[in-house]
Amino acid sequence: MTEGHPLKGKHVLITRGGEQGDKFCHDVASAGGIPYMVPLIDFRPYEDLNAPGFIHSLDRYDWIIFTSRNGVKYFFHHIDHLRESFELMKKNIRFAAVGEKTRAELRRYHISAEFMPNVYTAEDFGREFFLHGYTATRVLIPKGNLASKTVAAHFRSRGIIADEWIVYETFYPTKDTNRLVHILREDRLDAACFTSPSTFHHFMKVVNQYHLREHAGKINMASIGKVTKKAIEEEGFSVTICPDTYTIDAMFHELCQYFGQKERKES
Repeated sequence: MTEGHPLKGKHVLITRGGEQGDKFCHDVASAGGIPYMVPLIDFRPYEDLNAPGFIHSLDRYDWIIFTSRNGVKYFFHHIDHLRESFELMKKNIRFAAVGEKTRAELRRYHISAEFMPNVYTAEDFGREFFLHGYTATRVLIPKGNLASKTVAAHFRSRGIIADEWIVYETFYPTKDTNRLVHILREDRLDAACFTSPSTFHHFMKVVNQYHLREHAGKINMASIGKVTKKAIEEEGFSVTICPDTYTIDAMFHELCQYFGQKERKES
């Protein structure tokens, strides 16, 4: 193995686009790998029928809880016309983020997250929030249409009002479908990296439509988080790489570690 290039010659499917996908591609290439960025998920604003009520009541919430970077981004998209008044009311609101990337996105809007769990999952968020002695009377959770209800359920189980505002929706961008089919048919891939159940479900939509299950079975599956891992395993595939920290950076490092160790054993 070339020193500093643990992914030398390895072909890696990256299923996220945008800045995160670009960075992941760069990291894979820097480690000697060949990245294939085929975005299998994209996002757009969602017009929730309850949005006017949530917006009108913003100053009544004592916590606003963000469970993703997109939750932050699209929340501010929807309240852009209220930005000046929100600057005043946010002084009386406390903010929480499910993970480091979400907290960093909040900083772009000059907001500090008062609480973030040690483990970046919705389940751990609900548990740790109350273990740290925090409480609330009314919380708002801006989220995507496919996000779980776990955080809200934790608050509601304690008699706390937890409003879930769908600020964005997830969809499958089809423009690279033919490219993905070609890559799979040629059995190029050593690994496929999935950042959410949605990216994997969209991958399987292509696999099943074009009868490529046998080809997909030859690939090392990498996932972020237990929910994504479960989605992959329920389709009958094994998950080779699943970092303890639920970030793309952690996935990349574990990818390098896996292939680096594998090459050392084979050499």
